[in-house]
Amino acid sequence: MSSGDPHRIELRTDALELSAAAVPWDSEIFGRPVVSISRIEIKSDLPEAVQSSFEPFNHWLREHAVQIASCRLPHDRLDTSMLLEHNDFKFIEMVLHPVVQLPAYPVMETGLVVGQADDCDVPALAGLAERAFGYERYHIDPRIDSNLADLRYGRWVRNSFCDPRQRLLKITLDGAMVGMFVVEDKPDGSAYWHLTAVHPDFQGRQLGHRIWMAAIQYHQQAGRSSICTTISARNSRVLGLYAKLNFRFAEPEMTFHWVRQA
Repeated sequence: MSSGDPHRIELRTDALELSAAAVPWDSEIFGRPVVSISRIEIKSDLPEAVQSSFEPFNHWLREHAVQIASCRLPHDRLDTSMLLEHNDFKFIEMVLHPVVQLPAYPVMETGLVVGQADDCDVPALAGLAERAFGYERYHIDPRIDSNLADLRYGRWVRNSFCDPRQRLLKITLDGAMVGMFVVEDKPDGSAYWHLTAVHPDFQGRQLGHRIWMAAIQYHQQAGRSSICTTISARNSRVLGLYAKLNFRFAEPEMTFHWVRQA
């Protein structure tokens, strides 16, 4: 077990294995360390042994003044969710993973243009992201300042533009920016959508279907085999959009937050 590193922790006992690390971009936004649990596995049927093995993680959170810790679990990991809840993690949301196969997908013309963003587009796209989201976990957790959640999405866009693994796409209609996608081409030939948004000024104008269809066509023409993304189950509007576009849904996951209280 290692807990001296303020940026990461690895726990391995006969009862529990846990890996967690700081998320630098979120830590900058919140002004204190933000941590994500990347792996947690219960290996014992004895609750006392499991809790005892979890305690060093609690100590690490306190020792390094962590502000937020998050964890995402498969929907059927109820034993692990109960362990987290016992240690003051709160259930925040269920997320779904829409997936669509592309080779035979019947795309339609949309009249929209999808292109890679330039340096001069980044401020506008970051501003779009700071206004476009409201259903995601940092917005719906009442213990977290929504203004910081807005800034987080703007920072996410700026970081994606500099990340060689990702591409920042702008979607325009008659020269006007109506949407934004942050995408990544995976080694298996698929595409992953990290962020998807309609410009707030164009929401409510029935453009969502056209924007998503244009993005699907973009990846199909690039030879991608499929698209996957992650959405909050509480966002019924976008859930209906993915169903209308004939996406299928992989197994859902549960999201938990631990937040340091003042």
